[in-house]
Amino acid sequence: MRVNWIEIIAGVAVASLTLGNFAAITQTNVKRLLAYSSISHVGYLLLGLVATLSGDGNETGLKGIGFYLFVYAFMTIGAFAVLIVLRRQGLIGDELDDLDGLIDRSPASAIVLLIFMLSLAGIPPLAGFVGKYYILLSLIETQHYYLALLGALYIVPALYYYFRIVMHAWLRQPEKLGRATVTPGQSVALAVMCFVTLVAGIYPEPFIRMATYSLTLPAALFAR
Repeated sequence: MRVNWIEIIAGVAVASLTLGNFAAITQTNVKRLLAYSSISHVGYLLLGLVATLSGDGNETGLKGIGFYLFVYAFMTIGAFAVLIVLRRQGLIGDELDDLDGLIDRSPASAIVLLIFMLSLAGIPPLAGFVGKYYILLSLIETQHYYLALLGALYIVPALYYYFRIVMHAWLRQPEKLGRATVTPGQSVALAVMCFVTLVAGIYPEPFIRMATYSLTLPAALFAR
């Protein structure tokens, strides 16, 4: 019996989206929330793989996978970096409530965190939106309409839990005051991650070419 790998990968993708999103919704611990949400992002990558493996292969799916992997690294590392810097200075704890009033205590950190959360949620014109766009477009091109619809619908719970972080940081009153001190090295690192997240969403073409080349080059070398 021939194994249908496309159906298996599609099933794992849907399971990843379901588990990751609904586990993240229930979290009050920020780090666990981001960790569970990463499972849902793996689901989107697998959806891109479904499109890439369909028929003679789908170039849009390959572009989506490469770009998504590239920008996701910047978005996630940036978000965790902000939390780690603030945590080490004792400005926040691990819970969502600890982010209350971050805009008053550390405006730069709140703005940077906002950019990463909006991008992870897939809000245009940030990089996360472009990544999801290419994944969903590749599914439509390969006639996986139900998977494309499901992938689009699962953006809704992601909006909910990422905006919970934004709400606590921007709309809640802080229980304790304090100012964060960011070193020059940390500032440069966060600035670079924000820059890529913003520019890759506004002008994604060079980043798409670079990410796609990084995926096709190993395959070409292996073929030799």
